[in-house]
Amino acid sequence: MRGLGYSPETALADLIDNSLAASAKQVDIRLDWREGNPLVEVLDDGSGMSFERLIEAMRFGGDGPDAERDGPDLGRFGLGLKTASLSQCRELTVASRHEGAVARLAWDVDRVSDGWCAGAPEASPAGQLAAQFEIAGDGTLISWNRMDRLGGLWGLDRAAFNDRIAAVRAHLAMTFHRFLSGEARRLAISVNGLALTAWDPFCRRHDATMVLPRDIIRGPDGLISARPYILPHRDRFANEREWEEAGGPGGWVERQGFYVYRGDRLVSPGGWLGLGGSRAWTREESSRLARIALDLPVVMDEAWRIDIRKSLARPPARARARLAGIGTDSRRRAREVFAWRGGGPTGRRNKAKEDGAVWPWEARGGNALPRYRVRRDHPAVIAVSERLGDAALLEGLLSALELTVPVERIWLDVAEQGGAEPAEPSAAEIAALATPLAVLARQIDNMDDAGNRLDSVLRSLGVTWPKLRAAVIRKLGGELRR
Repeated sequence: MRGLGYSPETALADLIDNSLAASAKQVDIRLDWREGNPLVEVLDDGSGMSFERLIEAMRFGGDGPDAERDGPDLGRFGLGLKTASLSQCRELTVASRHEGAVARLAWDVDRVSDGWCAGAPEASPAGQLAAQFEIAGDGTLISWNRMDRLGGLWGLDRAAFNDRIAAVRAHLAMTFHRFLSGEARRLAISVNGLALTAWDPFCRRHDATMVLPRDIIRGPDGLISARPYILPHRDRFANEREWEEAGGPGGWVERQGFYVYRGDRLVSPGGWLGLGGSRAWTREESSRLARIALDLPVVMDEAWRIDIRKSLARPPARARARLAGIGTDSRRRAREVFAWRGGGPTGRRNKAKEDGAVWPWEARGGNALPRYRVRRDHPAVIAVSERLGDAALLEGLLSALELTVPVERIWLDVAEQGGAEPAEPSAAEIAALATPLAVLARQIDNMDDAGNRLDSVLRSLGVTWPKLRAAVIRKLGGELRR
């Protein structure tokens, strides 16, 4: 039972579920390195447990999945406290004060073989929160002592241990963000004395976030609420730090997809739930801006096959078609924002002539890749056609270019680079580009002045680098105005 696959952060999240069930308002977590042999303490100010209730809490499989649970109770199998804790340590001690009386029990892995009995120690392992518990009111203290290789905290050097603490903070800020922000019943959480701030997966405070209509899926055991969000393009964030923070734990690609909530507690932070038919959707760069909040009532645990760790959910067959439709639309919209830097191809297509876009986007049926065409009424195309005096020759060249646009190769290159921004042209590249762009600007004669002609050409080609524009101005001999 110790090998169920908990990480330190998912194990601690399971303990916080118990604190929520006890109506706690504050949870303090302390991870003490102790030269690679850590002690972990979790203290809440909930209602606490009597000795009889603590016995049931420490029993393996106490309140199982068939037990009726009230609103704040996020339990599932009656195993979380024990399996989560013992996945990380060999000695679990729980002390609880209820109406002034203290009860304390401990599981010791090394003594279970001598008799399937929990111990009743007089004190918890010495630690900062243990001392605080002695003078506090009602509440519960959980102590993890005697770590081993099976857990994720034992044997780390100080730097690696600090990295693990950072991972714990990020995971809890994500998992309980509705409680930390007060969107659900407010709960304050601190890790090593530092209060956690909620991480909102949906960037709802950003002006460029697209909030799509809510969808309700009805079933025999209740309602499922789905709310898609399309997050802003990288260009719309103020700086790199803001962009990275919005990506969340694991980054943008990892955090795309459905966010499954169970009683306001995040169970599955992203992923596509195995949807997509015979070729199940994967996490891709092009869909990284799509995130969908999915709210389930606790009574749907069995239908959604919520696992013991409360970290995995699988949709029932009756909901898959509706969820696939929501996911398909969200992924399509996310790809549009990703490709058009927040504009969306439909809007750009409608304004193509006004904006001077060279490559209008054309959707195709089924799973076919989109097609890109060169606008024949673009001023640059018209100027070249008139200069050649042979429209058929230019049409043949443009048609050949359209047929051979390496769309798949472009998408692959973008994915491999993680959506990185195009590099500014080098000095040699600027020198090579300046002359042909200057010649093209002179040939376009439907603008008011040469400055406007050049700006139109540069915008249509997506070129905004000041050094390149300055080089073209020099080639035109000062003909252009700023």
